[in-house]
Amino acid sequence: MDIGTAEWLNPVKACGLVTYLVASCACGVVAARTLNSRITRLAAVLGLIHAALLLDIAFDWRWRLYDWLRREAVARHWYEHRHWPQVIVLAILAAALAAGMGAARRRFRSLPGAALAVDGTLLSLGCWMMEVISLHATDSVLYHHAGPLMIISFVWLLACAMVVAGILRVGISASAPSESAGVP
Repeated sequence: MDIGTAEWLNPVKACGLVTYLVASCACGVVAARTLNSRITRLAAVLGLIHAALLLDIAFDWRWRLYDWLRREAVARHWYEHRHWPQVIVLAILAAALAAGMGAARRRFRSLPGAALAVDGTLLSLGCWMMEVISLHATDSVLYHHAGPLMIISFVWLLACAMVVAGILRVGISASAPSESAGVP
């Protein structure tokens, strides 16, 4: 099936592509411009994650994974019993994301903005996982249209804005002269 550019590049997909491109580029810039290896590693890892999310949106990898999981569940006669397992997995996902955000706060307390960038990344990864899990109740919220976009578009925008703001703050704080350097 050959789809046209207008059909492939709908407003929702375009929003996701742009937001993840901006987040990935911001991380790449910080990784390239900082001399602190801890910040460089953090920015590079976050940049790679956002580049992967960009490619995921471009090539619909999450939907291919969902289709495969759905086919397997149908073949094993599990599909009609999916509701409560999906709810349980989503609850575990929410707990894991909360724990990850708490761990980011502790690990990066000395790097202003780093926890915010990690939180935005975790939010993006959590949304990706929610889309793959595809519980009807969450899908009806995430894919509700708000003008030409969907609610998921605004979640992507928020998550990537968190990443950009956080990683740029990390980069700026890394390049600022330290107060203990004895600047007159």
